[in-house]
Amino acid sequence: MSTLGTNLYLLALPWYVYIVTGSKADLAIVGFAQSLPGLAGLVAGVFVDRWNKRRTMIVADLMRGALSLLIGLIAIWRLSFLWIVVIVLLLQLVGVFFGPAESVLLPLVVREENVPAAMGINQSGSATAQLAGQAGGGALLSALGAPVLFLANGISFFVSVVSLLFVRAPEPPRGGEPSNFLTDWKEGFAILGRSRMILLIVASALVANFGLAAFDIALTAWIRGPLRDSALWLGFIGAAFFVGIIVGGMLLGTVAKKVPLRAVVMSGLIIDGALISSVGAVRTNWWAIAILVLTGLAVGIMNGSIGAMAVQVVPDPLRGRVFGLLGTLSTMATPLGLAVYGALMVVVPLPVLFILMGVVSVLAGLAFLLPIRDDLNNMGTAEPSPPVAQ
Repeated sequence: MSTLGTNLYLLALPWYVYIVTGSKADLAIVGFAQSLPGLAGLVAGVFVDRWNKRRTMIVADLMRGALSLLIGLIAIWRLSFLWIVVIVLLLQLVGVFFGPAESVLLPLVVREENVPAAMGINQSGSATAQLAGQAGGGALLSALGAPVLFLANGISFFVSVVSLLFVRAPEPPRGGEPSNFLTDWKEGFAILGRSRMILLIVASALVANFGLAAFDIALTAWIRGPLRDSALWLGFIGAAFFVGIIVGGMLLGTVAKKVPLRAVVMSGLIIDGALISSVGAVRTNWWAIAILVLTGLAVGIMNGSIGAMAVQVVPDPLRGRVFGLLGTLSTMATPLGLAVYGALMVVVPLPVLFILMGVVSVLAGLAFLLPIRDDLNNMGTAEPSPPVAQ
């Protein structure tokens, strides 16, 4: 429910800003305000490891619900644009703490052998909400207006809070003396450094996210330009990607038990790269939908497998900071990719641009052929460093 509300909000926010201000510069400011708090993921996990996970999620959703309602009221009252920027910053900042807490709590709800399947189902649920928001958000925005969707987003967070009240998970207490924040933060980086394979995964994710950062805007230009179609088809084609993720999430439990993680990530990146390179050769919407479904399928299995792996090899007391670091580090190249490929889109034909995007993803996948030993279990072999008294 909260993911559905968030997707409606993400669709309505830029539309509202552009309608009210008529300024592309204001659109850029809001986009920057949405992306900037993501850097807090570098330290958010340290706090998540110290706090009760379910309580963290409940407090985060209460705050996000209140902030979303406030955005709706600001839109209704037509207050200054600056208020929108400030509230958007706070809303995204609170969300940085929710993600790692959810990732840590989920393995405590199910048995260890069911973690991959549970993560796949959870991913499919989120993708279903994204699919609904992508497919129906435009019609709701036209019919109800942006302020109503902002209010609906706030209500969706309160629904999430109610559902969390029914969750029961035996969270282990944090033992030992209170530790130094800097020590805890360094420990998150240290555990990533114990495995060369996890460093390879992070590096490949950085490369792939750089190459694919501008795919959405390039796809929009392709559908609006050479295919000469409407926003309705853009919604359908974008929704096809989430259909693939849903199916991939449902298959994750089976795939994770039979296929090594290295093979899953390598093949996922190569398949995605090949499919995205072929988009420029597509001249019908139905072929574009088929390509996006297959792309989403590969992404769903690949991302879910990495998440399941992290749960299985990272010691429980360190999961919050490790999940926060993994999420932040893997997406840090996205702004740079948007800048580079956004500039290239002006001077390079779109079919060539899709090929350049796909080649980067393929290269990221081929990196797994390097002679790097699969040492993921090393992440959990060493004990965490002794806590330092404050």
